[in-house]
Amino acid sequence: MASETRPQRSASLARGLAGGALMGLANLVPGISGGTMLLAAGVYPQCIDALARLTTLRPDRNAVALLASVAASAAVLILVLAGTVRDLVVDHRWVMYSIFLGATLGGVPVLWRLMGKLDPKSCIGIVAGLALIFATATVPPGPADSASSSTPVLFLAGLGAFAAMLLPGLSGGYLLVLSGQYVPILGAVDALKTAVLEFDGRQWSALLESAQVLAPFAGGGVLAVVGVSSLVQLLLRRQRSLILGFLLGLLTGAVFGLWPFSSEQSGLVLPSLGQGMAALCLSITGLIVTSAIARLGDGDGTA
Repeated sequence: MASETRPQRSASLARGLAGGALMGLANLVPGISGGTMLLAAGVYPQCIDALARLTTLRPDRNAVALLASVAASAAVLILVLAGTVRDLVVDHRWVMYSIFLGATLGGVPVLWRLMGKLDPKSCIGIVAGLALIFATATVPPGPADSASSSTPVLFLAGLGAFAAMLLPGLSGGYLLVLSGQYVPILGAVDALKTAVLEFDGRQWSALLESAQVLAPFAGGGVLAVVGVSSLVQLLLRRQRSLILGFLLGLLTGAVFGLWPFSSEQSGLVLPSLGQGMAALCLSITGLIVTSAIARLGDGDGTA
């Protein structure tokens, strides 16, 4: 990243801001991967490399700038929209999933260009990625707030959610649902936003309550980011074809879990004509957005 020209740095930062915003939004929706959005935006390899540099105390200016752009835009989206997205997922699930279905499909050409060509290792990786996605899809989620929110549970929830966030196709939000921490975490984020915006000296208790939930969750997240980013960077360097195939398997497998119309009672269902057309338009919109982001500047997504 240190050898980037100024136009390349500008394009990378623009993709970082857009990809971070999509990642933040995606991480609020169970079943949708934040890592997929970084991949679709064409900044996934750069982010992994930048995280690995930072966590091993070898940062450079470009790496720090890229991570700052991704983290800032993701944090703003999460902080501002946590309560709204939580309600949309509950009341208008098909709308959110239609948008992210298209956005996920927009990342497939990006990863295909990174692979260059199919070889035996990449094929093995694709099969392994698909198998992992289908295996996780068979685990039924419980109620979103069914578990206790003790400090160890929140720490482990953060560890799992952030690790999944860095792997395209795996949803940190879905893991929060499985652990019963989805509603407590998003509720704490929304309460923190409200307390900060309405702070008049009497919101200290609300801030402390939010911190008791979010601090251990963030601690687990930091540990996950350090470990997973270094591991993925190492694997991309030593087994690039295999790992890119694995990521493509995760990405394409995630699409099957994003069917907008389903229910716990009857599984997949068919929509009405009008609803189906609306879902198609939303999916096309998501695809156009991620395709446009990935084509900012050079748009090739190379590290």
